[in-house]
Amino acid sequence: MTPESPFFSVVLPTYGRGIHIRPTLESALGQTYQNFELIVVGDGCSDETEETVRSFQSNRIRWYNLAQNSGSQSFPNNQGIDASRGRWIAYLGHDDVWDRNHLKNASKTIESFPDADIIIAGCIFYGPPESDIFYITGLFESNYAPLKHFFPPTSIVHRHEVTDIIGKWRDPRSLQMPVDCDFLLRAAQVGLRFTSTGKITVHKFAAGHRYLSYLEKTSNEQKEVLAKLLSPQGVNLEEIIRRSKTENLFMSMKYGDFSSFAKGFLFEQNRKNKGILRPSLRPLRHREVILQRDDPRALDWHPLEKNPKPFRWSGPNPKPKILIPFHGNSARITIQIFAINPALRLKDLKVYLGGLALRTKVVRSLAGIKYLVFDVSLKNDDYTVLCLDAPTFQPCAIDRLCPDLRRLGIAVGDIIIEPVKHLGVIKKIFTSLRMIKNLSKNQN
Repeated sequence: MTPESPFFSVVLPTYGRGIHIRPTLESALGQTYQNFELIVVGDGCSDETEETVRSFQSNRIRWYNLAQNSGSQSFPNNQGIDASRGRWIAYLGHDDVWDRNHLKNASKTIESFPDADIIIAGCIFYGPPESDIFYITGLFESNYAPLKHFFPPTSIVHRHEVTDIIGKWRDPRSLQMPVDCDFLLRAAQVGLRFTSTGKITVHKFAAGHRYLSYLEKTSNEQKEVLAKLLSPQGVNLEEIIRRSKTENLFMSMKYGDFSSFAKGFLFEQNRKNKGILRPSLRPLRHREVILQRDDPRALDWHPLEKNPKPFRWSGPNPKPKILIPFHGNSARITIQIFAINPALRLKDLKVYLGGLALRTKVVRSLAGIKYLVFDVSLKNDDYTVLCLDAPTFQPCAIDRLCPDLRRLGIAVGDIIIEPVKHLGVIKKIFTSLRMIKNLSKNQN
């Protein structure tokens, strides 16, 4: 039975997770420290999220749902704080999971440091699956760390009265920086005392690092890590820390200079990363060309380059996604390829749709330009998302004199898409190739 005044009020803002919020809820309800309430606040949820939350039938949980979607954690967080009864507020992201001792370690740290205002837990940011990327934050001793280092909300526990001192979470459209950066920096700048638990108990799967994560929802990563946390062997923290340090990702999340950004710009960019904001969906009636632009694509694609034509390298995610903003029937897609991992042959490059490999062809034009060509069945009334299997490499590992430290997979230019019955330029390419082959046979 949850006491009337629990020690912790856990605030869990959510939108659009539906059944995929289950691992997060399981990690909260499975805490070894039990003196807490769990306040789940929907940001105008209209899917099965409420049904999933109520299916736990726990008297620790209280469910609220905002009348309309605000698009930000700020408003659900503030609703949770208003409804909270605890002495301390803890936050839990709807796609993150806690170690079973997260709240226990926080309570011990509060005991040991009674003057602390904000407790920060160690946190692993997991890169996209198979990327082998592990950012680690939240482990610090310096009093200056809170002014330099970013800590995600899932790792934050603060006194209830902190929001009386610095104010509540702000509207992202009024800020040049992300709302979580703003909240923490306000606290640090007025001199509130931050203390680290010194232990990693937060496992974060940032939606903003996963391109189109709100368009293609899954909880496989969360389930896998939660299963490890509950197993006797647990998560191999030593190995993750070693990899993080090797890649210079350990305590590397630091505040940048946000002064050049317009208010709300980074908020909108993050929504594009997640696939909440995306190009309008149109019917495919004739040949279309998807040009490479410098729109945000999380950790799937590097920024736009122009040499000689606009192109983008995939990476560091070895399984980058391509959004097709057209619907219809069968279509032929032609991807212009500029370069590829030297250890991978172009003919071995695979394209997946819904987990199934598509049959592809490699075509070279008379000008020597390479294309990856395949047919695909578009969704009738929704976006189609393709996934490339493009293992990454580091140019600096091949050439020690090369200053490029990035992980690169495949460089892609224009993407041509057209209904199968209108082959357009692809038909001309195949016709030209056949003519060349026939001419060579005749000469021999």
